[in-house]
Amino acid sequence: MANRKITYRLYPTAAQAARLHQILVLHQRLYNAALEQRISAYALCGHSVSFAEQCANLTELRAEFPEYAALNAQSEQVTLKRVDLAFKAFFRRVKEGSDSPGFPRFKSVDRFSGWGYKTHGDGWRLIAGEGMRHGKLRLSGIGEIAIRGGARTPGEPKTCEIMRKGNQWYASVTIDCEPQRERGILGVGLDWGVDTFATLEFSNGATAEIANPRHTKSAAQELARAQRGLARKKKGSRNRQRAKAKVARTHAKTANRRKEFLHQQTALIIALCCLIATEQLKVKAMTASGKGGKRGLNREILSTSPAAFLQLLQTKAAEAGCEFVEIPTRTVKPSQTCPNCGRRRKKTLSERVHDCECGLRTKRDRAAARVNLNWALTGKPASPGWEPTGSVWSGCSLAVMKHESPPITANAVLVE
Repeated sequence: MANRKITYRLYPTAAQAARLHQILVLHQRLYNAALEQRISAYALCGHSVSFAEQCANLTELRAEFPEYAALNAQSEQVTLKRVDLAFKAFFRRVKEGSDSPGFPRFKSVDRFSGWGYKTHGDGWRLIAGEGMRHGKLRLSGIGEIAIRGGARTPGEPKTCEIMRKGNQWYASVTIDCEPQRERGILGVGLDWGVDTFATLEFSNGATAEIANPRHTKSAAQELARAQRGLARKKKGSRNRQRAKAKVARTHAKTANRRKEFLHQQTALIIALCCLIATEQLKVKAMTASGKGGKRGLNREILSTSPAAFLQLLQTKAAEAGCEFVEIPTRTVKPSQTCPNCGRRRKKTLSERVHDCECGLRTKRDRAAARVNLNWALTGKPASPGWEPTGSVWSGCSLAVMKHESPPITANAVLVE
């Protein structure tokens, strides 16, 4: 059994939306009050308030304030737990010696995403249709709210988080299920990049490239217009609220496009392969410095979401029973190693062609992808006699241009 999340879109009535906002404000105030209590107790008495102490104080708070007594008690404990987790993460970063450990911050209503419930049936209940598609969500103090969405693998509801994004409401439901996914029969070496999102070298000799859709860059002009419109509006006015919502919608649209792209490409790779080899990526270290004109490169790196891509790929590989191999980058050095003879040569970031003394000349990303595959299959970076072939990735179909390999198309493959 494994935990998976389903995100449902909520369609509340006007009265329900107003009540959702009231509950959001109450949880935001509770979060800030718990944070203030911890800060004040330590500053005045040197005492670190624990999560258990704040839960005990919650009983007194509910007895004194009827608006909090009307809320679900477990949901209030979830909010207090978030404060506790924020402090634990802060102390962990301090212990690790981080330059900016990030002390927990007070949150305005706009920066407070929502609240959660711990147990199905206590404050919330999911009333979904067949296959857990669509249906209704019953919330304590609000009633039944129409929802749209569905699970890839139905399961048993466990926890729920109510989230506000812009002017829209969502429910993220955690379910306990047994996810399964169909896998292919090929091995693949994968090299992530910015110019080309991913280069794939298959065990049957085929190759493919996934183009970088550059979601952030394509939405930059629309976002700039929305932000200029927001800057012109008077603070506190209704027009400013509308302009602010427009900026939020633009950001959400870009995020949704990126998420859909990552899900589609990872599902397609799993449907074709049973072995996936990729190098270890430390995205935080790659984007740590913004000096020397590297800020633009950092923006493009983060726009591709490499960590999310590899995490999705690893999760879906586990569901399908695929072998997922992370190549030790510092040991193997895929981008500097020849996949034919194993000779290493340092390359600058601008050098995009692999040209080795053994006579192999090909794209740098293709050579690195082949090194990853060789290492996963044999434990060695080189495979003597390998010669690159041509191929093209178009939309969701992969056309392999190699005479001994039949064409592989993804049109008949489930992509989600």
